[in-house]
Amino acid sequence: MKFLKIFISIVLLVFIFDLIINLIIPESIKKKVGTSRNYALKSVKFHHTIAPNINVNEFWGKKKYKIKTNQLSMRIGENESFEVNKNKKYIGFLGDSFVYGSGIDYENHFISYLKNKKNDFLNLGYVSYSPSIYFKKIEHLINNENLNFSTIFLFIDHSDIQDEAEFYRENFKGDIVRKWIDDNEVIFKNRKYKIKNYLKQNSFIYKLYENISAPTISKNTDKCLNNEKNNSYKKYIDINRFGYGYVDKIKNQEWVNYGINKTINYLDKIKALSVKNSFKIVIIYYPSALEVINNIKSTDTRHFNFLKKWTKENKIEFINTRDDFIKENNINDYLNNFVVCDVHWNKKGHKIISQNINSFLNR
Repeated sequence: MKFLKIFISIVLLVFIFDLIINLIIPESIKKKVGTSRNYALKSVKFHHTIAPNINVNEFWGKKKYKIKTNQLSMRIGENESFEVNKNKKYIGFLGDSFVYGSGIDYENHFISYLKNKKNDFLNLGYVSYSPSIYFKKIEHLINNENLNFSTIFLFIDHSDIQDEAEFYRENFKGDIVRKWIDDNEVIFKNRKYKIKNYLKQNSFIYKLYENISAPTISKNTDKCLNNEKNNSYKKYIDINRFGYGYVDKIKNQEWVNYGINKTINYLDKIKALSVKNSFKIVIIYYPSALEVINNIKSTDTRHFNFLKKWTKENKIEFINTRDDFIKENNINDYLNNFVVCDVHWNKKGHKIISQNINSFLNR
């Protein structure tokens, strides 16, 4: 018992000393310590977000790349300022991890390739965001942060349909929460997350624990990388998230219909915001990694068809990048444009997106 008391006392002293050091260190220095995992935070309004004003590394397996965010938690380039000029009118890019730029240096991100530098671009995307969060994000930035947009490019990912159907809902306050958690539990968890968010950003011990306690890639991705030579990439990709649009046994399931209808509902809300606040919407369509591997035509997938129909009915600009991703009609189309054993674009994939957006901006 005596040994146990001494041990607990030492642990508490170390922990208190750890927090005191972090209180002394300036914020600008502190937010360069750790990795992006330490700054992936729970959000009351958006379910999750990334911390503002950070400049740290992120890992994908053994690959390391820089993550820098501005004062509004948007990913920016190494030489960009943390401050956002709220007197400017911006072009925004909104989506999930594809827009955020998972797995890639920002110098190879499609926003960095855009030539029309007289315009000011904002990266509004983040990992696992979906249409309900897209709407809430735009609404918040306009109403609470006083940002002005001329155009917002919307990237509705294939995985968004499952996210809306099975993972997210609005609570009684209109905040985005997990679908299976009731409102009372959400209130309790939000209180708990305040403490966790603080420790994630302000404790060296917690930062170290977080970075050694979980892998930087999924088990499936790890298996794929270890079996890369067999070219069976598609068996490691989640077929529900990235193949729902064309796989017969999936595309007419109840959750798919629900997810599509919910997505359309939030697209309608975003359109209403665009009318009220005088900005243009442009929908970017891109094939999923599975659709590229299997050489699926745009018109053969529900994802393309419902987005194309909605844009036509609402007179919204629509950019289809499918033919730029699928040229050889074989596995090379995937290997050329995607991070191997992953679903995200590599440098060439980002160039395809930037070329399509450049063409639109030039028009």
